[in-house]
Amino acid sequence: MQRVTVSRASKMPQSDTNPAQLRVALVCPRMTPADPRRNLLTLRGWAERAAEQLADIVVFPECFISGYAESFMIDEGYVTAEQVVSTAEPVPGPSTDTLVALSRELGICICAGLLEKTADGNFNTQVLVDPDQGLLGRYRKVQVGPKETWLCSGGSEWPVFNVRGMPTGMLLCRDKSHPEAARILALNGAQLLLIPHSSTVVPEMEFRTWSLKLCVARAMENACYVLVNNNIYDCPMTHGRSQAGYSYAIDPYGEVLYCDEGPPDTEKMTVVTVDGAVVAARRALEGPGFNLDTRRPETYARLTEGIRNEQ
Repeated sequence: MQRVTVSRASKMPQSDTNPAQLRVALVCPRMTPADPRRNLLTLRGWAERAAEQLADIVVFPECFISGYAESFMIDEGYVTAEQVVSTAEPVPGPSTDTLVALSRELGICICAGLLEKTADGNFNTQVLVDPDQGLLGRYRKVQVGPKETWLCSGGSEWPVFNVRGMPTGMLLCRDKSHPEAARILALNGAQLLLIPHSSTVVPEMEFRTWSLKLCVARAMENACYVLVNNNIYDCPMTHGRSQAGYSYAIDPYGEVLYCDEGPPDTEKMTVVTVDGAVVAARRALEGPGFNLDTRRPETYARLTEGIRNEQ
């Protein structure tokens, strides 16, 4: 287990207010595709460790409970598409009930992903539960990739949740590649962006380089904390892929406060403290010139149009 405490006290303004501080446990757990029972047992173990470290919230990766399966795993016969689809369940439902009970038992908020079943189809969903309030809500992945459309549809909402005083938004994996997604959450009040992943890597897109650069940009341009974690797959890697079990934390100034050195195939947990006062200081730094306050949406009509024009 790895632990880091983040602080930027030198940039915090002097104030009589008491902005929220939040201890966040980022877990890179071993996930078994299409096996919710085993994954929930793994989740309990890490949640217990996070509670022992006095974390306010423990974050698990994208679709961790259901057991996300990439297409190459199906191609190789490790799991079948039918097995993966069969893990879909309603929210609220059996797994969220289990999370609420565990949250109340341990006194810790829990953020975890699953495949949500609805009358309108399945969604790649991240849920958030609180010991006192139960199920706070869910985020349905909006930017569903071309290789995911067989499994789930894209969501259309950008909720922000009050996690023990910290306005918190969620993105999932490739959502981070779209600056509009993080920007909407910041405009909706988010100070912390949680970005759980479920991905392996290929040599041309190394996770700790490719994803980290994107997330630094999202943190800087929105003056938010950005916290990332990823699954470790309990199955062989083929087609030139490798594990990407990393986590990292970026502050509202774009400084990388923590970047997991690996190994990428080893389970681990990192505890990070984020501070609302640092967000306030960063957003006050540019005064009336801060980019959330100087947008010109009347000129952004192209953003609401269709895909790019071919040249």
